[in-house]
Amino acid sequence: MSRSSQHTHQLIAGLLVLLLAVIPISLCLGRYPISLEEIWAILRNAPVNETARGVFWTLRLPRTVMAVLAGAGLSLAGYVYQSLFKNLLASPDIIGVASGANVGVAAAIVLSAGNAFLIPAFAFLGGTAAALLTVLLAGMSNRRSLASIVLSGIVIGSVGESIVMSLKLFADPESQLAPMEFWAMGSLASVTASKLLTVLPGFFLGLVVLILFRYPISLLGLSDEEARALGVRVNLVRTVVLLAATVIVASVVSATGLISFIGLIAPHTARLLTRRNNVPTAVIAALVGAVLMVAADCIARSAASSEIPLSILTSLIGAPFLMVLMLKRRSSLFY
Repeated sequence: MSRSSQHTHQLIAGLLVLLLAVIPISLCLGRYPISLEEIWAILRNAPVNETARGVFWTLRLPRTVMAVLAGAGLSLAGYVYQSLFKNLLASPDIIGVASGANVGVAAAIVLSAGNAFLIPAFAFLGGTAAALLTVLLAGMSNRRSLASIVLSGIVIGSVGESIVMSLKLFADPESQLAPMEFWAMGSLASVTASKLLTVLPGFFLGLVVLILFRYPISLLGLSDEEARALGVRVNLVRTVVLLAATVIVASVVSATGLISFIGLIAPHTARLLTRRNNVPTAVIAALVGAVLMVAADCIARSAASSEIPLSILTSLIGAPFLMVLMLKRRSSLFY
């Protein structure tokens, strides 16, 4: 085994240990604290306080699982977008996918009174439309450079925000406006076992597709000509992978709302740790995102008397990170 491979395996093992360390903390924290002894008794189906048992299975465990899936999914999607567009600034929120998914959620809340089954479908449609419009707009520009992807994403994201604000004008102030605001700030507070089940099909469908296309995705980091020379059907792979990553983002957003910067921070952290752009780096990005999300959710629940929206915490970390990245890589923001 080469030294670089050994280093990568050590990073993955270390991140798994860190993730397994923060998960029990997440399971214990909340307005109704649950001790590790109670959790062990619940898992063994031993006699325990029935309230603790109900809170654990209905709220606490689904919330922790959702935190892991959201962090890993957004980070993996961010890694994929950066590889597809050869742009180190591409992420679900920056290229407009998250904003488009949020438009879909807002529309579902207004048109269907927040039907639990329609929200993921509307989120997927909104995210997919935003991704396709971003690519289409970038392709229509005069220069057609990779830089235009980010600019197009900013435009589509701004349009999405305008649509959401317009939908708020027609929303019922008592039953619809508050949920729309809640989605925009991002939180895991409303995640339950039933809501988690609505997320899993789309999430794992997108994940399976990305796993199947893992090697073509790595090759797309090369130029299109080099990828074609290696046998990659660039346009087909890019379209399929883009849709798969969008399915993951839409599934997450449908349950958590907008969570900023996780899809940008984690892929860059992974590349800084490995100095590579390959499959193990994508795994590391997913693990970094999962750890960050679970840790941020723990802080959101415990740092103040009322729960802090997740996007506030992730933005406090992500905005300085993005600024430093731009200053240090002014001439190499693209592959």
